[in-house]
Amino acid sequence: MMKASRWDWRMKRRASKDLVFCHNDLSTHNIIVDPDTLAITAIVDWEYGGFYTREFEGKYYLRPGPSVALAGETADEDWLLSILEKNKE
Repeated sequence: MMKASRWDWRMKRRASKDLVFCHNDLSTHNIIVDPDTLAITAIVDWEYGGFYTREFEGKYYLRPGPSVALAGETADEDWLLSILEKNKE
């Protein structure tokens, strides 16, 4: 099975206003913090950012490391892709 390109993920127009802006990879690796003040100075890696349903903004910031499923966790990529497929143009 060939993986869909990001541009194949476009959703059809929606009557409801249920989309939210998601970073989609907001983990500790993508938040730059000033070491002296602990102020957030940048959020990087926006390649998956966009307007999606709430299911897409996982709480990746709660864990150390990347936003991929860790040992013992269930990966959610197939579930999220099914949401996009269901709402495709």
